[in-house]
Amino acid sequence: MNSSSRSSTTTTLPFNRRVALLLLLALSIGIYVGNAAQPALLDDADGGHAVAAQEMLESGDWAVLHIDGIRWMEKAPLHYWVVAASYALFGENAFTTRLPLALCVAGLVLMVYVFGRRFFGETAGFYAGLVMCTSIGPYMFTRIMIPEAIYSLEFIAAFYLFLRAWMGTLSPRAGYWGCAALVGLAVITRALIGVVFPVAILTLFVLLTGGGKRWREIPIVSSVLIFLAIAVPWHLVAGLRTPGFFWYFFMNEQVLRALGYRYPDDYTAVPLMQWWLAHLVWLFPWSLFLPYAFRELPRISTWKRLDSSGQAKVFLCIWAGFIFLFFSLTASRMEYYTFSAWPALAILLGLGIARAEEQGSVWLRRLQGGVAVAGLVAAAILGALLWVSRKVEVHGDIASLLELKDLDAYRVSMATFFDLTPQAFAALRLPSLLAAFLFIFGFGFAWLYRRRGRHLLANLTLAVTMAGFFFAANMAFKIFEPRMSSRDVADVLNPQLRAGDQIAVYGEYYGGCALGFYTKRKMLLYNGRFQGLEYGSYYPDAPKIFLDDHTFPGLWRSNKRVFLLVPELNRREALPRLPADSTYLVMESGGKALYVNQPLTPNQPTLAELRAQTSQHNP
Repeated sequence: MNSSSRSSTTTTLPFNRRVALLLLLALSIGIYVGNAAQPALLDDADGGHAVAAQEMLESGDWAVLHIDGIRWMEKAPLHYWVVAASYALFGENAFTTRLPLALCVAGLVLMVYVFGRRFFGETAGFYAGLVMCTSIGPYMFTRIMIPEAIYSLEFIAAFYLFLRAWMGTLSPRAGYWGCAALVGLAVITRALIGVVFPVAILTLFVLLTGGGKRWREIPIVSSVLIFLAIAVPWHLVAGLRTPGFFWYFFMNEQVLRALGYRYPDDYTAVPLMQWWLAHLVWLFPWSLFLPYAFRELPRISTWKRLDSSGQAKVFLCIWAGFIFLFFSLTASRMEYYTFSAWPALAILLGLGIARAEEQGSVWLRRLQGGVAVAGLVAAAILGALLWVSRKVEVHGDIASLLELKDLDAYRVSMATFFDLTPQAFAALRLPSLLAAFLFIFGFGFAWLYRRRGRHLLANLTLAVTMAGFFFAANMAFKIFEPRMSSRDVADVLNPQLRAGDQIAVYGEYYGGCALGFYTKRKMLLYNGRFQGLEYGSYYPDAPKIFLDDHTFPGLWRSNKRVFLLVPELNRREALPRLPADSTYLVMESGGKALYVNQPLTPNQPTLAELRAQTSQHNP
């Protein structure tokens, strides 16, 4: 660590601020908006959250969230408001679901640049924007409808305004009141974390940098009133309209989740060491330059006598450090929970790389060589997998080439990719070849440019290579779509649906929630009264959508036409419960099966007849 008091790097970019902003905007819009249309919404939090926004728009109830007609009180509403508004303006599909997140990432990239430029110089700010835009984590965790990018943008904007006011470069009212307003928005985006994290980080910064005596400079009363004016109304309306809301939303979903006692137990904690090491992936390829970021942190003994640049470094350290420490100690810990700390790391990385370039650090070329070696290793692994699968013929979708894991494995984000087998790469040939090409030549050229001292070109090449990789990754997501989403089922089912038809899913709602989104129908749940919708199902006005082994047979044998979606994980459990003489297979896709209780075409065989035919062909 060092305690440099220099306010910025001395190197400058060969273009002005407007060009830097346009480059970052073009890159972020190209990556995030350009990849927003596919894949389809997933049968997980992605599709379920989209249904909440869809039902909000349909019902006109913008206060109490519902999924499948059931009160759903797990999340704060702002993300759902903006997605519902997107639906109202542009229609309901995957693109309009992801569009608000894509635009927020673009805003986040620009704010990272503005923050870095203000405190550390043009070059550091621009590099920080590249890091934020082209690291793997921000891309991966904006493929699903979760609010991390939104409140990360609110955090950095709030922190920027506070620091400007604290350091006297912005009027106190504009800075502190703007900060309070953004924290209020963060609360209706991410609940208690939206206020606990900013207040804790700002308080620690003020105390640890010797600013405790200046607290009277902050208009605390007026700032608190602004915060309350934004944060309180929704909570008050939701609480008045929903008995038990305050306990469930604050205690169960926030406090008890963090302590590991939340009900129902439908979450997990990624093992701590695995969680820490995963950040080398989420920040890749820039994570290899983290030693330069850490080198910029001032010594603790100097924290009370630093200039504005040094104080900004301390602030970034406290910002990232507090969030990492918090989730290291909690019982609920997913890979993306530190998303809101990544902007701080991106700024430190941008500063560290810019400073290393200025100082002519020999290790910069070596670390860049490490990125090139990592690219060669990744390309070699992809090549080996493509070679192993070279004779594999793909029949149908990729699901036939995957290996289903134990149910508990699917509590981790992106767990579906653990189903991959070497044979499955037969279906992933094009994106794998494209990724291998980018890893070899993109990372290779970045290393050559770095060796020749063309540092800006090296960083731009690295960023553009990652942008190309994201498009290749999105191609792979599209190939995985039948396994991860039930849109294919909806495409077959929609032309068949009549007004009185019923749709049911075996198991909990998230196992087939995309089907509800794409059919725009409320779904029945057979043996699915658990996890996310259970609590809301006990309200007196909850629709009677839950079926069990006593009520389902009567519905199945009634005159109503009933379609039943059975996810792959539940097929072994569900099939013995279906009467083989009155069950008809409609289709199979991605391991999921759709059944109906009445034939759709003349002479359509029953399950019993299909089994008899199979046994004849395979004696």
